[in-house]
Amino acid sequence: MTAPIAARRGVTGGPVLVVVVTAIVGFLLVSQFRNDERLSQRLEAESEEDLARILANLNTEADSLRDEIGTLRVQLADLEASSRNDAAAATAGEEQLHALQVLAGTVPVTGPGVVVDVADPRASVTYDILIDLVQELRDAGAEAVAVNGHRVGVASAFAEGRSGGVTLDGVVLEAPFKVLAIGQPATLEGGLKIPGGALDTLSALAGVTAQVQRSPKVDIPALASPPTLRAARPVGSGS
Repeated sequence: MTAPIAARRGVTGGPVLVVVVTAIVGFLLVSQFRNDERLSQRLEAESEEDLARILANLNTEADSLRDEIGTLRVQLADLEASSRNDAAAATAGEEQLHALQVLAGTVPVTGPGVVVDVADPRASVTYDILIDLVQELRDAGAEAVAVNGHRVGVASAFAEGRSGGVTLDGVVLEAPFKVLAIGQPATLEGGLKIPGGALDTLSALAGVTAQVQRSPKVDIPALASPPTLRAARPVGSGS
């Protein structure tokens, strides 16, 4: 007896739910109809002048809404353009900062370039020749240069050591010399092989040999002691 009762309950639940939903929908439709009917009765009670005024007000509100929508669209377009410009300016600023850091030598650099090996068993190479070599690499477009693992920065200085030889920023450079440069390998090599340039000068020295090799990857470290820079500040009117 229990099973049939449960079955009857499952069957009658569906129609009851349908009746309830139908009643709710009917109530909403009747309410909407009544509201529309009241509105129609109110409008029928208005005079032609009042109806014209109401219509004019509605048109004015519609025009105002369209103007506001247009203004908001312009503001949205301006905000989107400003956002894109800000992003582009930020990217350009980051690229410029990185370029300045590379130029100053404060960050390590990796890229294609050349390797110049200079053998000098008789200590014939002087600091001014290395300066010419580095300068020719710079003129050929080298972004970063290092000699024997020491970065050459914008404030770096080659000099003659106390007991002879060459120093770079106070560090003694011992032969053989290995000069690394990052840039377009073909351009850098071509710049070094200009007749009468640094390579010809090195090759003319007693016992000195210099070879240039292109490399797809050259690693150059940052400066061991980055320079301390001072920035000018405006003086206040009261000073």
